[in-house]
Amino acid sequence: MYSSRMNPLPPPSRLVSEKLGLPAGRSRGFHVVWGPHGVSQWVLEALCPLLEGAAKVYWVDAANRFDAHGFAKAAQVLGLDPRATLSRVHLARTFNAFQLAALVAGKLPRLPVAPVVLADPLAPFYDADLALEDARRAFDRLRFGLADVPGPVLVLLVDRPAPPDRGFFSALLLDQAQTVTRISGTATALAEVPRGSGPPPSVGISATGRISGTGLPVLEN
Repeated sequence: MYSSRMNPLPPPSRLVSEKLGLPAGRSRGFHVVWGPHGVSQWVLEALCPLLEGAAKVYWVDAANRFDAHGFAKAAQVLGLDPRATLSRVHLARTFNAFQLAALVAGKLPRLPVAPVVLADPLAPFYDADLALEDARRAFDRLRFGLADVPGPVLVLLVDRPAPPDRGFFSALLLDQAQTVTRISGTATALAEVPRGSGPPPSVGISATGRISGTGLPVLEN
C-alpha cells in the first residue's frame, strides 16, 4: 500500500503537491503548468499519491479529455484503491467557453474549499465558430473569476498554435499567474517565472519515464 507519508513522492507529484497544497490542502493562489499535449494526463496521474484520506480535488475538464482509465491504472500501480482514489476527483466537464466561464466565476467560489485543476481552458476559446468578441467577453469573466476561487488553482496550458488574433489569451493567463512551470517534451522545468515576464524558459531535469507519444515524464512506483 503506497503512502506519501512513508515513501518519497515522485518529482511530478512533488510539483503538484507544492502548487495545490495537497494532501493537507492549506494553500491558495493561481499557478500555471504549461506543456505539450499529454500535460493534463501527466498532472492527473501525479495526483494519485496525494489523494489520501479525506483529500479531494475539483477537476474542470475544458477539452473533454479526462482519462479515468489512465488515472485508475496509475492508482493501481501505486497500490491504491482505484475506485476510492477516483472518487476524490470531483469532475466537471464544460463544452464551450461560456459554460467554462460560468462554472469558474459562478459555481466554484460557492463550493466547499478544495484545490482546483483547470485542464486546457484555452481550448474552447480557440473554437473557430466562436466570434472573437464573444470569446473576449467569456475569457474576461473566466480570468476575473479565478481571483474569487477560495482554494488553490492549477491551470494546465497546452502548447498549440493560437488562431489569428487569439494569442493574447495565453499571455493574459501567464501574466496573471503567481508561478509558471514549464513541462518540456523531455523534462520537467522547475524554474518559476515571475509574473509579467513572458513565456518560461525550458530548464529541465532528466526524466525517468515517458507517457506514450508525448515524451512527458510519468509516475514511477
